[in-house]
Amino acid sequence: MSGKLLLVDDDRYILNPLIRLFTADGYHCTAAVTGADALRLLDTEPFDLMLLDIGLPDIDGLTVCRRTRMKHHLPIVLLTARDASSDKVIGLEVGADDYITKPFEPGEILARVRAHLRRTREYGILERERAASKITVGNLVVDLDLHDAVTYGNPVGLTSREFETLHLLARSSGRALSNEWIFEQVWGYDAELGMKALVVCVRRIRMKIEADPNEPKLLVTVRGYGYRLSDGGGD
Repeated sequence: MSGKLLLVDDDRYILNPLIRLFTADGYHCTAAVTGADALRLLDTEPFDLMLLDIGLPDIDGLTVCRRTRMKHHLPIVLLTARDASSDKVIGLEVGADDYITKPFEPGEILARVRAHLRRTREYGILERERAASKITVGNLVVDLDLHDAVTYGNPVGLTSREFETLHLLARSSGRALSNEWIFEQVWGYDAELGMKALVVCVRRIRMKIEADPNEPKLLVTVRGYGYRLSDGGGD
């Protein structure tokens, strides 16, 4: 598998081995040692995935992740020495797709990156093969060409994971999907955070598509089961 990776870490003892690891596996790697460099590179070059350390010397990785999500849809995998569950949730809240705690095994990080790139590519192929490029549910349009959702003519800025989740629900509009089914279809592997990742993802989607995220009318919870995308007309 090939791809273009942006590796962001100020610790050369971690960064250089990562470059060697991914280069040996056929990836093209670009390195950045500050958050400012990472943001500049993202605005000037296309990347397939970003591996991002949280503890950067200028702009912290969470801020870099949040700013990246305002413009770009590539998968973001966070690296950190912290292992608290709350830190992992914050990472997901600001738009990360995955979270790896230092120290890590080279085989694990390689497998995680491969999985994200494979899922992104497979998902793109499947969507290009579908006849319909847009799915409309009430005032919400899930646009496959934009890889985003549109409300009242305005793109909402979904991450790749958020788009996959919303599109899965849109394809079954009006029908409840179980938490387990959604998680399996979107994440595709036993993620460390489990169902908490889905809860965070749904909360972020609601913040972008709902008039009042605390009283959702589009992406509604089916208590004890899962979620359903409705036309906003109420239950």
